[in-house]
Amino acid sequence: MKEMKEVKILQDNWEEFLNFMKQRYPLYHLSNVFVRDIEYAIIDYFLNKGRKISFSEAEYLAQKFSEFMVEKGIFKTVKNEYNRVWTLNYPAFKKQSVQKEGETKT
Repeated sequence: MKEMKEVKILQDNWEEFLNFMKQRYPLYHLSNVFVRDIEYAIIDYFLNKGRKISFSEAEYLAQKFSEFMVEKGIFKTVKNEYNRVWTLNYPAFKKQSVQKEGETKT
């Protein structure tokens, strides 16, 4: 498949895209990121920008985006049979503690 301008859009706006994903999926620092979630988020992201993306295009874009995020160190590959799961290494998305002030863990 030829290189798409959408790859560059995702790479240039990766923080915006992650925030877009976070609004739709449980996405936290050190949580798992699944390729299928990325694919559907890409479809919705570009639909919001007025561009319809086919599922095969979304698969290609998800592959290129995930490779880019691994290179940046934001996605850490989870070793599995298909290498289609990553751990999100993005402290800005750290989940807030639900422990109340003064409480201690037992």
